[in-house]
Amino acid sequence: MDRSVLLRAVDEAFAETGADTPPWPDPHADREPADEEYSRCLDPAKYRVLAARAEAWTRALCGLGLAREERIPRAAGALWRGEPAVSVDEAVRLWPLGGAGAVPLLFGFGAIDGVPRTVLTVGAGEPAVPAALVPDCGCDACDDGSAGILEVLDEAVLAVVTGEFVHVDAGRGRTITALHDGWSAADWERPLPGVGGALEQARAGTSPYDVVVGRAWETV
Repeated sequence: MDRSVLLRAVDEAFAETGADTPPWPDPHADREPADEEYSRCLDPAKYRVLAARAEAWTRALCGLGLAREERIPRAAGALWRGEPAVSVDEAVRLWPLGGAGAVPLLFGFGAIDGVPRTVLTVGAGEPAVPAALVPDCGCDACDDGSAGILEVLDEAVLAVVTGEFVHVDAGRGRTITALHDGWSAADWERPLPGVGGALEQARAGTSPYDVVVGRAWETV
């Protein structure tokens, strides 16, 4: 599935799902954050734009015949291979309808300062491994506008749906996550192999580690 086709369908759905969650500009475009901004979030509800975008992705993927939707209460089974960085109160899982080896996509919703559906963990696989956490910090000092966090969300989802997602877990918190054109790693040091080689092994099915490798979703 072409990325531009997917994003066009999502944007069309987002015109409806995001009608009550307006975007906002970078509040620090021309200044440094104030000291007091590091310990507060004056308007956590604005981050519901992430849930609105996730709903747009859900409608688009199901409407294109790529997925079916499953709404999941928090207590329903083991959704994650490990506890996510932020507590998840509810989730939506999207099961790919076609594509050999395609992995499901999981949206896990959490709260900032008790306001529900303001933190989003994007996961891949069953049980899921994390693909992205947005926002990665909800304080006012780290807020650089809505455009950046929506892009992070879109890139994570696109990586899963187009088959570009790779996650390698060597245990003890040592992980690599690759999306479309980049990767991030945690505690990945010698004597572990280089990141490039570890990703190649994962994609080839020869990795000695626990891996999740996405394959492209297809219509049935």
